[in-house]
Amino acid sequence: MSDINHSQTNDIDKDKDIDGSGSESELEAVIAVDGPANELASDDDQALADYADTETRIELMHSRLDSLSGLGLERFTQLEYLGCRQNLIKDLSPISVLSSSLKEADFYDNRLSNIASAVGQLTQLTSLDLSFNKIRQIENVEPLTQLSELFFVSNKIQRIEGLHTLRMLTNLELGANRIRSIEGLGELTALEQLYLGKNKIAKLEGLAGLSRLRVLSIQSNRIVTIEGLEDLVALEELYLSHNGIECIQGLEHNTRLTILDVTSNRLTQLAGIGHLDKLEDLWASGNQLDSFENVERVCAPLQELRTVYFEFNPLQRAQPANYRRKLMLALPQLTQIDATPCR
Repeated sequence: MSDINHSQTNDIDKDKDIDGSGSESELEAVIAVDGPANELASDDDQALADYADTETRIELMHSRLDSLSGLGLERFTQLEYLGCRQNLIKDLSPISVLSSSLKEADFYDNRLSNIASAVGQLTQLTSLDLSFNKIRQIENVEPLTQLSELFFVSNKIQRIEGLHTLRMLTNLELGANRIRSIEGLGELTALEQLYLGKNKIAKLEGLAGLSRLRVLSIQSNRIVTIEGLEDLVALEELYLSHNGIECIQGLEHNTRLTILDVTSNRLTQLAGIGHLDKLEDLWASGNQLDSFENVERVCAPLQELRTVYFEFNPLQRAQPANYRRKLMLALPQLTQIDATPCR
């Protein structure tokens, strides 16, 4: 069973690693200034002097940059991608010179404490990654109406705000922050993936209108009741692990679910999933499930079910030698129990 998160992160979070594949022509368009052998001085106006003004991609990952101001970025009028992962950058103000062309900006793991107003000038952006910084407030992104992906994983954000104009957004990652409530998402009707793991959220709310949402991850929060999911009719994957949920309920309208993760909650029995006839994966390890009869009664009719996780429940601890055999007999449709394929 794999955890979800770009963030992390337990959630789902899905780090966007730099893709090293591609044709020779694509690779020729990439500037790779990576590692200690290519240390860049932030005040060196000649750092990128050897590269053509027509470059479309610049990658400056792990280059010990503490500023963008000395790079002469204004030369690159056709630049579409700027990657500055794992640097020491504190201010994004100089990025405004790329406003006419930049489509993807990646500043994952820097030292940003705020979102400079200059970011709002990058109106061509479709992807922005500001994960693993020290940002406390979502601001200055309202003009970025072309955004389809926005990553704020592992910052210090307390509120979801300033996103109402981003109606083309399909992927929003806010895992590992300090968020206490789900709000400010009602206008994001194109949203397909939402990651909110490792926050301080106590109630499932504020999701009305998100009828295109396919993936919702809200692991490692303070949820005790499954509710507020009525409008999520397209939901396929729901990750609720490491909360305080005592019973499965409120999924009556989520009939497209294929993955349901309720690992490490407080479940004493399975219920509320009998109508999920497309369910393929049920992850329920680390609960208080103690009845094989209950598991068989609820899961046997789910003919698409292929993978279950029930380890670290009383039903497994009480009969460790017979646990797998009993599940295979009760649920012959299974192909995997916990991390091991059925044989």
